[in-house]
Amino acid sequence: MNRLLKMLLALAILPVLASAHNSSGTVALVGALVIDGTGSAPIENATLLITGDKIQAIGARHSIRVTPGAQRIDVTGRTIMPLLVDDHTHLGQTINGLEPAPNAYSEENIRAQIEHLLAYGVGTIAVMGTDHDLIYTMRQEQMAGKLPSAHFYTAGRGFGVKGGAPGGAGAAWDVNRPETPEEARAEVREVAAHHPSFVKIWVDDSYGRAPKMKPEIYQAIIDEAHRHQLRALAHVYYLADAKSLLAAGIDGLMHSIRDQPVDADLITAMKARNVLYVPTLVRDESTFIYAEGPPWLSDPFFRAGLLPAVLDKLESPAFQQHAASDPDLAKNSASLQMAEINLETLFNAGVRVGFGTDAGMPGRFLGYFEHRELQLMVQSGLTPMQAIVCATHTAAGFLGRDFGTLQSGQRADFMVLDANPLDDIRNTEKISAIWQGGKPVKPIAPM
Repeated sequence: MNRLLKMLLALAILPVLASAHNSSGTVALVGALVIDGTGSAPIENATLLITGDKIQAIGARHSIRVTPGAQRIDVTGRTIMPLLVDDHTHLGQTINGLEPAPNAYSEENIRAQIEHLLAYGVGTIAVMGTDHDLIYTMRQEQMAGKLPSAHFYTAGRGFGVKGGAPGGAGAAWDVNRPETPEEARAEVREVAAHHPSFVKIWVDDSYGRAPKMKPEIYQAIIDEAHRHQLRALAHVYYLADAKSLLAAGIDGLMHSIRDQPVDADLITAMKARNVLYVPTLVRDESTFIYAEGPPWLSDPFFRAGLLPAVLDKLESPAFQQHAASDPDLAKNSASLQMAEINLETLFNAGVRVGFGTDAGMPGRFLGYFEHRELQLMVQSGLTPMQAIVCATHTAAGFLGRDFGTLQSGQRADFMVLDANPLDDIRNTEKISAIWQGGKPVKPIAPM
């Protein structure tokens, strides 16, 4: 086992079983400020009552009756919020987080990555189109309760263009690349036979340097996906492509529109079918920030998840110089600025804004990037509460499951923080405890 896997497994979830045993099978966390993820005002001096893997009750301390014999945990002065939900990730693309590796797509590595995510307070992810068939075997293990980690949903093998996206370092990705509508429909049927959660499409031309998926191809993919009761989601960059995809029936735009400001026509089209918009701002930041030396390189919460050799490389002048030599550096920086403008516009217009990072690709670090995405959303103009709702209630709601908010009957997935993220969104990094399915697990330990 390589050093990174050993480190990740050491940091992985370790249920503290002894702390959960009590005569009633119920645990009460008492005294914290609770942000429930719905956008409602936080509950001060709250009681969170857990029975089994579910929240039994939650409310102001005086309003909740604690079952006799329940274990009481005093969390006075702390803040409780739901675990984060990332609707756009990739697994098994890198072993050290920084460089692609041909042997990265393995059960051992994927297990380490999803355990690592949970240690960072990320409870659920959606993998966007870069999975192999192994993921379906692992999904069965997850459903059987044999895979304690962040929960995952998958698009299986996505749909790209021959000679085009997804390309670059991922040119050998195991994705479908249909050249006719007939091929597209047949390949969707093949993917649908595995019962993925959705279908992923790449529609981009890499700043005009690569072929772009033709409308008749993505129309066929979307139609066939819908025929199999699967939602279709798209990698997108340009406003014009977003409008064309919306007209074709797309269900989610999994990146920001970054070439120009969004307009009223796009907003109307998105709201008409409640289409999800996932900004992935940190993805865009990662395309240029290493040339500047990211300020978060010195963040102990970031550094806690990396091997020393990776940190050494990230901090080396040679790495920074290589990043600065990218001919698209200025375009990438401008793309983030436009993405931030469009996020604020769309959110304020009432478009359904979710949460995602595109983490898991080289240089996009699973676990930390989810917290950095929250920071960039706030930098874009959202309040901390609005960003948290996007990353919990809305992101989870898109997956349609019983998690993402702290309410009676929901799965008891939450983190306990030493400071209030409504005061400063960076306080989501101050994790003192993580609970998944009503059991405590070990959080990442900042260096």
